[in-house]
Amino acid sequence: MYGQFIMMLSTEAATKAIGTIIVPAVLISACAILLNGLILRYKAIEDLLRSLNQEWLNLKEINACTCNDNLNTERIYHLEHLISKLFVHHHILHDVLIYIYLSILIFVVDMLTIAVAASISIQWVSYLVLFIFILGVSILCWSLFLTCYEMRAAHEFIQIELQKSCHSCNPRRNYKMKV
Repeated sequence: MYGQFIMMLSTEAATKAIGTIIVPAVLISACAILLNGLILRYKAIEDLLRSLNQEWLNLKEINACTCNDNLNTERIYHLEHLISKLFVHHHILHDVLIYIYLSILIFVVDMLTIAVAASISIQWVSYLVLFIFILGVSILCWSLFLTCYEMRAAHEFIQIELQKSCHSCNPRRNYKMKV
């Protein structure tokens, strides 16, 4: 009975199955490359959050020990604003990293489903393979959209942090205002 269950694949069918499995594997590699850069960005924001928080704590301690200095108080409020904005960036990147890891998991499941579909001849399994693949690509696209949104917001954050406006952005903003 065991011998009857195992089907011998032709060379063409095996090659086609392996070729089909490679597509999710390539996407997994692309996700890993993307993850490397995003994890570095996530860590940089985390480090900046910690340093701003330490500065905030030091200024609060100085303000508690001495009379209220308007410069310190202003800097404390500025730091509170920066920290709250950075938390938003950190949270978005956290979600993006989770979505990309989820995409990798879905692509691995898709590879296993492809292997099953190659060994059995049930039509709905082929549709399941396609659905799983599209689900993984959709989640990956959503994470890329969130990354683009975070990068745009990060540019605005830098302007707030430095308390300077970007000269390259100003002409675009003026153009939008005139229209």
